[in-house]
Amino acid sequence: MNELTLGAYILIWPALTLWVLIMICRGVWKDIVAARKENRELV
Repeated sequence: MNELTLGAYILIWPALTLWVLIMICRGVWKDIVAARKENRELV
């Protein structure tokens, strides 16, 4: 493998992890907003 391919392979994992974390936070935020709107607790 050349250096560019190996570097791209190594750097893609933090980007994918960040994307998943953003999606999880987005879902939790929507749940928080919905719970406040319905005047109920999140848990």
